[in-house]
Amino acid sequence: MKKSFKPGITPLISKQLQTLLSEAGDDDVIDIADDLDQMILDKGLQIRHFGFARDLDLALFILNDKRVITRTLSSLPYLANAEDYDLDQYIVSETGIHWPDLDVDISLRGLLQEEKVLIK
Repeated sequence: MKKSFKPGITPLISKQLQTLLSEAGDDDVIDIADDLDQMILDKGLQIRHFGFARDLDLALFILNDKRVITRTLSSLPYLANAEDYDLDQYIVSETGIHWPDLDVDISLRGLLQEEKVLIK
């Protein structure tokens, strides 16, 4: 599978972030969080399970508060083109979900950003 990055290339970052990073000392912790990050942290939200139904073009992300976020599987091309076995080989982390064999990550933050109504 094609990698989503090119080794040896420095990512582009804004001048504001460059300034913030250059002013920070070695021991400084830089906390860049917004309301969405704070809500995820305050509520302790995490993805617990992933499921899919290829014949229904459906991907399900089940959260630890029993809510379910749905997407069409076809809207996630790296997952849609994967074998069913590979889709079942995921690892849940604090921030999202990872498919090691596919080199694909989906963050809870990204899923929630796409929701029309945020979890209250």
